Amino acid sequence: MQSRRRESWQEQLYRYRGLATLVSIPVALILIILFVMPRSSPSQYTDSLPQDTFSQMGATEEERSVTVPVGKERYAVIFDAGSTGSRVHIYRFRQSPDGSKLELEKDIFEQIKPGLSSYAEDAEAAAKSLEPLLYQALENVPKELQAETPIKVGATAGLRLLPGGQSDAILLAVQTFLAASPFKLDPKTGVTVLDGTEEGAFAWLTLNYLLDKLAGDPSDTMAAIDLGGGSVQEAFALSEKEAGEAPNGYITKLRASGHTFHVYVHSYLGFGLMAGRAAVLSHEEVVNANPCIPTGHSGTYEYGKVSHQLQAHPDGATFEGCSKLVDLVLRQKEPCGAPQDQCAFNGAWGGSRQPKAFYVSSYFWDRAVEAGIIKDETALSYTLKPQDLSSAAESACTTPLTALAALFPSVDKTQGPLMCLDLTFCHTLLTKGFRIGEKSAVTLVKRIQYKDQQVEAAWPLGAAISVLS
Repeated sequence: MQSRRRESWQEQLYRYRGLATLVSIPVALILIILFVMPRSSPSQYTDSLPQDTFSQMGATEEERSVTVPVGKERYAVIFDAGSTGSRVHIYRFRQSPDGSKLELEKDIFEQIKPGLSSYAEDAEAAAKSLEPLLYQALENVPKELQAETPIKVGATAGLRLLPGGQSDAILLAVQTFLAASPFKLDPKTGVTVLDGTEEGAFAWLTLNYLLDKLAGDPSDTMAAIDLGGGSVQEAFALSEKEAGEAPNGYITKLRASGHTFHVYVHSYLGFGLMAGRAAVLSHEEVVNANPCIPTGHSGTYEYGKVSHQLQAHPDGATFEGCSKLVDLVLRQKEPCGAPQDQCAFNGAWGGSRQPKAFYVSSYFWDRAVEAGIIKDETALSYTLKPQDLSSAAESACTTPLTALAALFPSVDKTQGPLMCLDLTFCHTLLTKGFRIGEKSAVTLVKRIQYKDQQVEAAWPLGAAISVLS
């Protein structure tokens, strides 16, 4: 039996044309009555409305001047187009009584596979693949609010790797497809490939929104470090004075909850966990004798279509030797064009001061779970000290190859011999790269409890807050 075809919004409108005519008659009578009744001047009504204080990236002055009644439901539709699939978040907010804040009420999530990059040779098919996700948005956003609801597509890893012509063709096809919907699509910023800086800035905004840290003082906000496979990103707020003294290219200005934040953001491409493995394994000083690989193990590790040999050191793996190697890979002493105590690693400026508190995520969380540091399977967050990672790394490096499976029961057998390298990389990245003390508290986070829901601290929510204005 064939499944029923989903109607487009145009077909739905045509099917209900008779009902629309029937409803329009009493509506017209009501409008006539209201027209002849005495009423206040338009200026009095406009003046009574609060100004929405969330800035919209890329909005025109005319769009920013639109006001919204307090207490009104507001929606944003954000597409996260990744390498393995496309996802949509349909966020429902409630505006605060004073009009300055948005309170998240619901996050409706849907995903499909494959991702846009799988349609490299057919841009139209790539755009068409988003139709089920768009249908979800049409089903969940009230029709009367669709015209004022922003819609945004942020493409990440997959499209970044395609040749420019193919990537541009897909973006244009998606832009054309979504422009035909009833939602509000910014012609300049509505469909883009996000760079690491944008991703980091939006993720920082998400984190601090969920933690209710956007009261205005940048020193009260939390720093965010996200360890992906190919890159690691750091973001934290600076004072306006500190931001004014920063080198070019490090500061992103965001506005939320009625306040402006100057956010330091830097994405270290090539220093994610998977890319970091490749860099450590291929370093010129230890190609044939790697202190991060346990004695008795041999094999290959492939990253970026390049195979790297896993060759153990004659003296076996040691945390000290592996840490020194990771330090060489990070190039922590590389000049950054500022005083050296302000340099992070790989020649990047790390800020004029250290943030008070760090929230770290993604592979930091995964490895802490696999190493047995986090034992509660239901935990959403966990506070540790970098020295906890060094202790786990020490055990991973000194445990015989045959005993690794027992030490890390949740880790795939092929990955066990890499736990010494991974845990050492995580520890050295925090302490040498980001200059966090061995005994400083760091919060690992998977999801954040926000009211009665658990929300992922990822970039789409931050993007939704930014476009709602």
